[in-house]
Amino acid sequence: MPPDQIVTEIVAQLLDVDETALPPEQVLADIDGWDSVNSLRVLVYLEREVGSALDYDRFAAAETVGELTELVGGSLAGSDVPS
Repeated sequence: MPPDQIVTEIVAQLLDVDETALPPEQVLADIDGWDSVNSLRVLVYLEREVGSALDYDRFAAAETVGELTELVGGSLAGSDVPS
């Protein structure tokens, strides 16, 4: 599954929002239900989906759906180099 699809499906499912409301430029803090608890839930589900731990500092610094997608894409590619 492509990283953008992984991110949008997980965020949409956990926060009960429409996937079409999650373009790459969508600011995470502006998504209904995005808070510290739900962001950690998203992190756990993303890690389960990719099968490895994600860089928490990069996850916490991500401000948009696109930045989360880049993080997941790098993990899927086996890259730990920040983009």
